[in-house]
Amino acid sequence: MASVRLSNEKAVGTSVLPDEARPLLDGEGRFLNDISFANMYHVAFLRSQHAHAVLRGIDASKAEDHPGVIKVLTGADLLGKAEPFRSMPNRFSGGESVQHWLAVEKIRFVGEAICAVVAEDRATAEDAIELIEVDYDPLPVVTIAREGEKDGAPLVHDACPNNYLIKREYTRGDVEGAFADAHLAVKRKFNIARKQALCLEGRGCVAAFREGGFQLSIWMSHQLPYVVRHFLAKHLGLLETEVRVIAPQTGGGFGQKASIYPEEFVCAYLARMLRRPIKWVEDRLENMVASTHAREQEIEVEAAFDKDGKILALRSDIWVDVGAYSTYLWSAGMEPLQTAGLMPGPYKVPALQYNTRGVATNKTPTGPYRAVGRPSASASLELLLDEAARKLSLDPAELRRRNLITQGDMPYRNSNNLVHENVGYMPCLQMAMAKAGYEELRAEQAKGSTNGKLRGIGIACFAELTGLGTSTAVGPGTLLQPGRDAVTLRLETSGVLMIAAALPSQGQRIATAMRQVAADELGIALEDIACQTSDTGMAPYGFGTFASRTAVFGSGAVIQASNELRRRILALGAFLLDEPEKQLTIVNSVIKNLDGSKTLSLADMAEHSFFSAKDIPQELNQGFEVTAFYDPKFGSFAAGAHVVVVDVDADTGAVEIVRYVAAEDVGRLINPAVVEGQIIGGIAQGVGEALLEELIYDEQGQPRTVTLADYLVPSALEIPKIELHHANTPSAALGGFKGCGEGSIIGALSGIACAVSDALARRGGDIHAFPATPERVLRGLGVDLGDR
Repeated sequence: MASVRLSNEKAVGTSVLPDEARPLLDGEGRFLNDISFANMYHVAFLRSQHAHAVLRGIDASKAEDHPGVIKVLTGADLLGKAEPFRSMPNRFSGGESVQHWLAVEKIRFVGEAICAVVAEDRATAEDAIELIEVDYDPLPVVTIAREGEKDGAPLVHDACPNNYLIKREYTRGDVEGAFADAHLAVKRKFNIARKQALCLEGRGCVAAFREGGFQLSIWMSHQLPYVVRHFLAKHLGLLETEVRVIAPQTGGGFGQKASIYPEEFVCAYLARMLRRPIKWVEDRLENMVASTHAREQEIEVEAAFDKDGKILALRSDIWVDVGAYSTYLWSAGMEPLQTAGLMPGPYKVPALQYNTRGVATNKTPTGPYRAVGRPSASASLELLLDEAARKLSLDPAELRRRNLITQGDMPYRNSNNLVHENVGYMPCLQMAMAKAGYEELRAEQAKGSTNGKLRGIGIACFAELTGLGTSTAVGPGTLLQPGRDAVTLRLETSGVLMIAAALPSQGQRIATAMRQVAADELGIALEDIACQTSDTGMAPYGFGTFASRTAVFGSGAVIQASNELRRRILALGAFLLDEPEKQLTIVNSVIKNLDGSKTLSLADMAEHSFFSAKDIPQELNQGFEVTAFYDPKFGSFAAGAHVVVVDVDADTGAVEIVRYVAAEDVGRLINPAVVEGQIIGGIAQGVGEALLEELIYDEQGQPRTVTLADYLVPSALEIPKIELHHANTPSAALGGFKGCGEGSIIGALSGIACAVSDALARRGGDIHAFPATPERVLRGLGVDLGDR
């Protein structure tokens, strides 16, 4: 019979101050660049200034003779000693890309590492870089995906015809029949620019070698400690148990720090070779050209509608500029396959067809970035729905109502084969409209502006698949199915519960979330629970932080481990208190009987079990350390609807967001303040994507936006007040939790794009390319800007 649980003060659902925030508030945060060891060497990388060239020769003699220089490492030095990065298997692959840790024979993008200089300090290493002479033979470049796929275009990789790193054609349902019978067919183009995650802290590592124990210890600003450990061991010929990876506090990840890069592996190789600690910290210029980019997509999307505005079929052609290499671990398929496959979003789409390509170009490789592929997929469809609504003389909100998957439809399998369940798309739309006063907004818009600006109203509904289990591959077409994670709970003799997991926080405050869940499950006071999430030497095997999964996996594993740990605690407590187990509960770290006449603190019980165990039957003293793995099998859909109001200055093209209302379904809330921060942060990045951020390359493959003077990001002045509301539906995962880290950026790009398009429609204009810079807005209004 289950034990009785007296009413505890619940931790889940309260905005407790995250433990991870305390050292940051006190100025005691320890980031990668704060780590230092005696006799440590520093590394700087010589990077290519050419986008595409044959590497004829390298003369490093002057650098090697420079005072303070220890070693100059080239790609030739690594041949036969370090296995290069080969693109991960993907059943939609167009060919294999091979990336050497340091370039060998050929350069494929500006910023590719050619040499590593090891010196006594960073300044000396950078000075020596200037002394290295490289003989290049420039080659023709590819800078536009649609040009790169043409027959006869220069090949970035000889093994990839038409520069396809990824190509997939997909059809489900009678698409041709649906278009033939349609009352209305609408086709639109949508372009989204290339962008940067722009973490406050760039990448970096400190690698150290020693004989015995962990031969290689490496501190990295990274999201996936165990994945790094696995591939470091594989490429360096070590056992995984000989490698330890520690992720210190991290200044942002956003997916950019979830890929495997050459630079950190070079540092690990050097630490092992030189038997000295090696440090490299990426500067902002390196970050702009060497860390993965995202987006840069061209989409042509077409939908068929019946006379009532219901979607009959959807088809799209998608070109994604994936850069020079298939990003190691995830492959080049992330953006092209997820953009195409997830385009139906929260809408019922009976038939779906797409042709999507990831085309190699001579640019920095692209990789995962917040909500991979979904913002552009959503924005292209939402803009199309607005155009269809105008042609059908329907309000945009009404057209969405007619097509959303309702809770009455669930479980609903869409034409992309994903099943929607336990999610409230319609409640989110209804709440967003009610809180925004949507009817009044439209009435005011119809009256015309009093400030001379064009008023636009945008609505965006979206679906975000979170917490993917082993039934769904995270990278479409890949063998990667990292769908389970583990947590270890250990009750110390002091009565403190230690939680260990390989889930580094990038701002999600997962340690605090797991502490809150454990507090409720075990009856242990929150202040008596600690957490370690970033060290492979201490945490059980896990896949890390990405894809809106940590709350689902970490909390689910905590619940499973807590069930067993609670059973052990109460079994021993019943023996020590001489009370039936079913009459006991745990409240604020104390075991009590129902009337409170007998009590035993967890600290006393744990100490007794370890140091005075003679009188305890062995079967009751099994120890208080439990490891549990959790696999939710299927993902959980989160949802949202955003209403955005903008004013557009028709004379300057400037866009101002004057109102922003968001309603989201992110399941059961663990820490409302953290959830609010995640959602608002996603919206802020979406504002940048919609209005400001754009990486520009010229025709020779030279990046033109490599500083924050050129690459514009939103400041506090550009971020509006966010009116955030919740229409939450618990998921089927343990605890009813969902991920909440990525969905809002989908709604932000889509909602703002629709609002700008709606404003331009007041003057008969439109916009198809984003960000909506003043120049693009003015062109959308028909203004001739000449050569600008």
